[in-house]
Amino acid sequence: MISLAGRDILHAWGKFVFTGIGLGLLIGVTLTMAGVYRGMVDDANVLLDNSGADLWVVQRDTQGPYAESSSLYDDTYRSILGMSGVARVANVTYLTMQVSQLGEGKARDVRAMVVGIPPDGAGHPGQPGYLVEGRRLTRGHYEAVADIASGFALGDRIRIRRNEYTVVGVDPPHGVVRR
Repeated sequence: MISLAGRDILHAWGKFVFTGIGLGLLIGVTLTMAGVYRGMVDDANVLLDNSGADLWVVQRDTQGPYAESSSLYDDTYRSILGMSGVARVANVTYLTMQVSQLGEGKARDVRAMVVGIPPDGAGHPGQPGYLVEGRRLTRGHYEAVADIASGFALGDRIRIRRNEYTVVGVDPPHGVVRR
């Protein structure tokens, strides 16, 4: 049986090589798709775990907070607070975008998940559990808490769209929970 397979390969070696290349590409594409999917699921789980939310409400006729922006009017999210069984509500915005670091010799762009949160204390929706250094947000605008993995440090100025923000706190890497 083995010698028959060997004769067939020798007789049509071109077909054998192209079939091997085709199968290799097929397996490579399949593994790539599985890896991309797994990465997207992990990113989504990190986002959900860090938010601390039990329920997300998104804008109607959108693909949700992962695929496109979703915004609700302030009166909509406040009306959710009036529903039975709801203890806390926050209007949190998630955007994946390019963030520019400003300053002398520091000009660089970082792809980041920007989270817009109200300046509440720890434990509120969207707020980091604890900070490695610095302080929490105290103003509604122009202050930022950066993830340590972004490479931003206290006092760095970053540009998000047209506005400049100063990093006032540094958050531990995503997925790290202080016990």
